[in-house]
Amino acid sequence: MRRYGAPLAVGLVLGLLGPFGTFGALPLGPRLAYWLAVVSANWILCDAAIRRMERLLPAGLALRETAVPVAGALIASLPATGIVRLANDAASMDGGSLLDLYWKVLLLCVAIGLPFYLREVQAAAAPVQKEPEAPKPEPEIPAAPAGEGSLFFARLQRPPAGRLLCLEMQDHYLAVHAEGGSDLVLCRMEDAARELGSLGRRVHRSWWVAADAVAGVERDGARLRLRLSDGRAVPVGRTYRAELRDAGWLDKGAVAGVATGAVTET
Repeated sequence: MRRYGAPLAVGLVLGLLGPFGTFGALPLGPRLAYWLAVVSANWILCDAAIRRMERLLPAGLALRETAVPVAGALIASLPATGIVRLANDAASMDGGSLLDLYWKVLLLCVAIGLPFYLREVQAAAAPVQKEPEAPKPEPEIPAAPAGEGSLFFARLQRPPAGRLLCLEMQDHYLAVHAEGGSDLVLCRMEDAARELGSLGRRVHRSWWVAADAVAGVERDGARLRLRLSDGRAVPVGRTYRAELRDAGWLDKGAVAGVATGAVTET
């Protein structure tokens, strides 16, 4: 429908202007009907002929953008002349000799085909403007727990799964062990212990333990370990024992003589 909206507009303009003697020969209503019928019929002929020549003429032909519509107009002008002669007879108009009429029709076909074909070629060559992709929504990260320790929890991609139990140093990372699982975070043990504050204590150079996670103390000779609520055994370093004893951590259900090969501080 968009392709044939143009001939209706051209037909209305020519009907109002009345070229080729039609202004004086026909009143407005019949003149509009005449030009709408002539232009629409010839437009369809020209369009079909131009499409045909577009397929037949080689792509490398010089001035192809002009040759295609002109060749199509030449082909369409012969049957188009017959249409105009029939329209003139129906409107009781004298169109002159057939040769004179042919040149007028050829001029009309070229005037119709050339500019509109060039416009289509330019439109096809223009780069397609892609609509910008909608930004992908960022994955929602649950908010870190508020209050003490919030600075450390903000480092995590997600809050601990359940109650925080302990931290274990693994190279440059810390393994964050909670009741519901473990996660890794790039952080120094010193920074984590400072940010977690009174929520727990450092018990070994590679371990930090939450205060409410300690279930008991295991002694194996000179070695000490903290038994956590999940059954995990965490070694206690010698340099941290005095501080833990003063805090009462080593008096929690001590069990003597447990020979389980506990890890010692090196």
